[in-house]
Amino acid sequence: MARQSVRDQDILDELIRSWGLARPDLDAGHLATIGRISRIDELLKQRVDHWLAPFGLSWDMFDVVATLRRQPPPHEMRAGALAGWCLLSTGAMTKRIDRVEKAGLASRHADPSDRRAQIVRLTERGIAVADQAITAHFANARGLTGSLTGRELHTLAGLLRKLLLGMEADASPRG
Repeated sequence: MARQSVRDQDILDELIRSWGLARPDLDAGHLATIGRISRIDELLKQRVDHWLAPFGLSWDMFDVVATLRRQPPPHEMRAGALAGWCLLSTGAMTKRIDRVEKAGLASRHADPSDRRAQIVRLTERGIAVADQAITAHFANARGLTGSLTGRELHTLAGLLRKLLLGMEADASPRG
């Protein structure tokens, strides 16, 4: 059962109204969707960082250890593949791996089939921290959608998928 919202208007409603007054020649309707997606992203990052902090993790580190934890034992993968799953460049991935390795959550070694490539593997501590953090993350993330019914969640997920696929198909930056 969905929780009732405390109010019916949010900051984006006010932004849209104020743009309508300031620049009636512009259609600010995109803020109803894109603006809310951006605001949700900001709030989500803050909340995720808050609930991951007790595990010594930031979102960036969690992304790495959770991705490795999804792999079958010994919970490892090539750094390049890890970058792909984390939607990062290899340079950005190297920085994340450095932080995770420094925290003792993962180790890396040369790939025996290609010495130019690195294999990243969760340590025993990394597996334990990942399991605890993933459990907390899933529980907390489920709680964020409590104001929506199951049907609303299903509809929203489908619409977001459609938007994402459309944006990925037209990956060229606009402007």
